[in-house]
Amino acid sequence: MKFDSIKSRLVLITLICVVGIGMLVVSQHYFTQQLIHLNQQRDALLRMNTDLLQMRRHEKDFLLRHDEVYFKRFSEKVVSFNARLQTLVPLFDEYRLPVTDVESLSRSIETYSEKFQQVVSIQRKIGLRFDEGLRREIRVSEARLAASSQMETAALKDTLNQLMLATRNFQITNEARFAAEITELRGLLSVSDNDVAFQNTIAQYKTALNALLEAYILFGVTHNEGLRGEFRQSAHKVENQLKGIDTALQPMIEQQEERVRIYSIGIAVLTSVVLILVLIKSFATFHHAFVNFLTFFYRCKRQYQMIDTRKLGFAELKSLAELANEMVESKRDIESRLARVEAELADKKVS
Repeated sequence: MKFDSIKSRLVLITLICVVGIGMLVVSQHYFTQQLIHLNQQRDALLRMNTDLLQMRRHEKDFLLRHDEVYFKRFSEKVVSFNARLQTLVPLFDEYRLPVTDVESLSRSIETYSEKFQQVVSIQRKIGLRFDEGLRREIRVSEARLAASSQMETAALKDTLNQLMLATRNFQITNEARFAAEITELRGLLSVSDNDVAFQNTIAQYKTALNALLEAYILFGVTHNEGLRGEFRQSAHKVENQLKGIDTALQPMIEQQEERVRIYSIGIAVLTSVVLILVLIKSFATFHHAFVNFLTFFYRCKRQYQMIDTRKLGFAELKSLAELANEMVESKRDIESRLARVEAELADKKVS
C-alpha cells in the first residue's frame, strides 16, 4: 500500500496511534499482572508474619493459662503458615531464587512446632490444673502424709510444711533456690516406722517431687533454658528467615516496577516520535503542494502554466492538478478558436 494520499496518511497516523496504544496497554497488562503476582506473594509473607505473631501469642497464652485451647489455635496457625509457605515455591522457581530458603523455613517452623508440642506434653505431665498430673499426685501425697498418724513429731511436721511451701514457691517462681530447698528437705523426710503404707506414701511423694523437678528442668526454669529456650530460638529463627525471604522479594518488585516504567516510557516515546515524523512529513508535503497550487493559479492569469503533478505528493492533489491542467489546455484551445474566428471576421469586413 502506497501512502501517497491524504486518506492513506490519515490511516497510517491512526494505525500508529492504535498500535502504540495497544502495545502500551498490553505491556501494562503484562507487567501489572507480574506486579500483582509478586505483591500477592508479599501479602502472603505478611500474612505468614501475622500467623507467626499469632503463634507466639498462643504460645504465651498457653504458658500463662495452661489451657489446651491455645495449643489447638497454635496448631491451626501452623497449618495456615505451611499452606501459605507452599505458595512461595512456584515463585522461587519462576525467578530462579534459592528454593532452599523456603525448605529451610519449612524445617524451622516444623522444629518450632515440635518443640512447642514437647513443651505442651511436659506441661500435661506436670498438670494443666492443680488436680492433674504430678500436681495432683503431690497434693494427694501431701494430704495423706498430713493426715497420717505417723506425722506426730513436730520436726517431721515442720519438714513436711517447709517442703510443701518450697514446692508451691518453686511452681510459682521456678527459682533454682527453691529447687535446691526441695532436694534438701526431701532427704530429711524419712521415718524409721515399719508402716508399709506410710513408707509407700513417702516414697510416692518423693518420686513425684523428683519427677516434678526433672520436668521443670527439662521444661526450662527460665525463658532461655530447656525446651522453652529452644522453641523460642526456633521462633526467632523463623522470624529472621521470613525477613530474609521478604528482603529477597523486594528487589524483584522494584525491578518489575522499573521495567514497567521503562517500557511504558519507551513505547510512549517511540509512538510519539514516529507519529511526529509522519505528521511533519505530511505537513511538509501538504504545504509544498499548496504552494504549487497558489503559484499555478497566480501564473495561470498571465501564461499557460502547467502543474507538475510529481511535486504534489498526495494523490488527491495530483488529481486536482490533472483537472487544472486540462482546464488550462481547454482554455488555450478556446482562446485559439476565438482568435481564428476574430481573424476571419476581420478579413470579411475588409473585403
